[in-house]
Amino acid sequence: MTDEEQQLHELLVDLVSNTHRFAKLAGSFASDQYPRAWLRALSLLEEYGEMRISDFARLDRSSQPSATALLRKLGENGYVERRADPEDARAVRVAMTDKGRKILNDGRNEIADALVPHFVELGPEQIKKLADGLAELRSIIKTSDPS
Repeated sequence: MTDEEQQLHELLVDLVSNTHRFAKLAGSFASDQYPRAWLRALSLLEEYGEMRISDFARLDRSSQPSATALLRKLGENGYVERRADPEDARAVRVAMTDKGRKILNDGRNEIADALVPHFVELGPEQIKKLADGLAELRSIIKTSDPS
């Protein structure tokens, strides 16, 4: 491994460790009103759009029965809707509703509001660096998505 590859490796290890810590911190501010699994499921539907339950289970890394139960609960609350799959009459597709989009956005904003005090000391240059780094990371992730 070259020095450059070693530096990249160490950076990625640090990134994985710290994104986990950040997610844990952010999750600690999540409301008990909506289970985290609901927001995670809605995030997947936001990112990937309407999909079969089997595809959702694969992306969520859950069993199909667990995914079915989770999506059924979201459907009962009006956050997702089930639709017949036009390509396979036996299959069901799920899509996020406007109500689901609203609770996802509300949940995210609630967490962001709670995180602001932890970052209030950042200056404009630091905020710009974080925003630029996040934009770069988002771009890399989009082109590397294994799904």
